[in-house]
Amino acid sequence: MSRGNNKTAITGPAAKARIEWIDAARGLCVVAVVLFHVGLWHFLRFEHDASAAFTFWGMVATALGSVRMPLLLAVSGILAASKVRGGFGTGKAWSSSLSNYYLYAVWLLIYALLSIVLAGSPRPQRVGSVGDFFLQLVAPDTPLWFIYALAVYVPLLTLCRKLPASVVLAALAAVSIGTAMFMDSTAGQWGKVPELAVFFAAGVYGKAVFMRIAGDRRLVYLAVALPAFAALMALPEIHPGLDQAVFILQGLAAATALVALISALTRYRPIAVAGSWVGRRTLGIYLLHTPIMDFLVLAFHGPLAPLGPAISTSLPVALIYPLALTAAVIAACVGVESLFRRCGLTFLFQRPGSVPAPAPARARLLSRL
Repeated sequence: MSRGNNKTAITGPAAKARIEWIDAARGLCVVAVVLFHVGLWHFLRFEHDASAAFTFWGMVATALGSVRMPLLLAVSGILAASKVRGGFGTGKAWSSSLSNYYLYAVWLLIYALLSIVLAGSPRPQRVGSVGDFFLQLVAPDTPLWFIYALAVYVPLLTLCRKLPASVVLAALAAVSIGTAMFMDSTAGQWGKVPELAVFFAAGVYGKAVFMRIAGDRRLVYLAVALPAFAALMALPEIHPGLDQAVFILQGLAAATALVALISALTRYRPIAVAGSWVGRRTLGIYLLHTPIMDFLVLAFHGPLAPLGPAISTSLPVALIYPLALTAAVIAACVGVESLFRRCGLTFLFQRPGSVPAPAPARARLLSRL
């Protein structure tokens, strides 16, 4: 009994601290995703005369492209590491994959219905027709590609769990480079699934490394990784294959630096609480921000069209507007999710029956299988 108590006393606080920085990292990533889409789909499409605000936010969008998904995938890999290493026998890998694909299919249908209702919206990455819907069940072309990717990555890496980590990472890096070299630039979002798998695998196989980065020597890692990321960002484009190899290194450097930075910042309770609050709501924000942006984009091509020039011609407003709109979209996502859950629509955010069975029953089932 004393050994069990000691173990709890030792691992409890550490586990809590890890959850806080992981939640904060997920929260930061989803905020970055919303900010990126606010710029890409809305703000940067305003007519303007190359003002400083648009130049600044264009640079932010470029930087976010090398940061947001590598970190989000790496953190997702850290969270999935135990499922992957547990193999298929525990059922957790299959359950995780099925739950993610369930969410993908349900929300792809919702996006398809919204594409019909909001047919005039100029937002890209939509479901264009019934045939396109069925095609996207296997080849995603909306922001939901990330949910689809999680459904693919977990069983794939579980299948490869007995291979050396270096072999799997090298193979996925080669797949990423090959995808960038040979995939048509006009292809859908599905290309991101093979292109970015290496970052998810880095989180799975490098979980212990990332935990050390978040430990006491976090400032040392930050001092090394941050200049490396800046230097890699400054490199010019040369060749698609080499550029993708640099992008992989950029993403890993960014993930390392941000894990060190976030774990340091979450030592302060207000930051930890705020980061954890957003981090626990990342799924709803990720799923709902696209429909909400659909309504916004359509409104700015209709009754709110006069606001575009007013925003773009004022430098202070143009500088603040993307951040303010990002906060508003996130607040709307949280509010809509809460409303849906109160109305009994929990199945939109969780696969029915996905709550695991009691341990004895699950053990009996696995033994029979």
